[in-house]
Amino acid sequence: MKISACLVVYNEEKNIRRCLDSLAGAVDEIIVVHDGECRDKTLEICREYGAKIFIRPHAGVMEAHLVFAINQAQGDWLLRIDADEFLTDGLRDNLRRLVEEAGAQSFSAYSFRWLNYHKDGSFSGKERKSVLFKKVDFYWLSIPHWAWQTRGRLKASSYILGHLSKDNSAIHWGGRKKYAKVQAEYILKDFEELDNFQAVEADWIKVYSFSRRWAGFWFLPIFKFFKSFCEAILQGLGPRESWRRGVYNFYLGYYLYGFVHHRQF
Repeated sequence: MKISACLVVYNEEKNIRRCLDSLAGAVDEIIVVHDGECRDKTLEICREYGAKIFIRPHAGVMEAHLVFAINQAQGDWLLRIDADEFLTDGLRDNLRRLVEEAGAQSFSAYSFRWLNYHKDGSFSGKERKSVLFKKVDFYWLSIPHWAWQTRGRLKASSYILGHLSKDNSAIHWGGRKKYAKVQAEYILKDFEELDNFQAVEADWIKVYSFSRRWAGFWFLPIFKFFKSFCEAILQGLGPRESWRRGVYNFYLGYYLYGFVHHRQF
């Protein structure tokens, strides 16, 4: 079973070497798609690791390129990773073993502990992220913030996927608010307008029909805030992260409502 790592990047020379170092020898190929013209040394660094590099027109969101990246992958398994993420030693050393075990135990995907990595070498956080998928059972629609999906069984692993901690919360929140607006635009598109990999219209309806149906009602932002906040609390993410998720989804509902009523932002 071969493993393909898929990355969509945009001028990531400060972060990408750590990511690629962790992938070297752990995967069979590295697919890198750059969102528009590269203005730093990101692609030079990628070439050092033998990555297969593609440059596509700038879209501003990495999800616009993910289906293309997946279609370039030759592996039986897909590893979805960002430039500011990396395989910790335990995950790197056991990645192939997990793939082998998946065949014996009929698993089609793995989630890992997704923890923030700090400058002092410590980790923090309680989140999980699903990033390793058997390609034949995998499906996805090009909607921002929609996690990769599997039609098979998902296995929760104790290994850690590292994520470089963001220090500037103001910049971070400004980006998330902007991302909520983009996600709202995608949610209001019809199924036929979205790129997809092995997805069917029923997959799209199952996830987004509620948001589309109630997008024109004033209470949607409030509902989405409390729903997201409560779900995060029940997942054990703590008040701070739960609040962040709630606020993000409030903005998402706000933009959905605004677009339906033709408001300008």
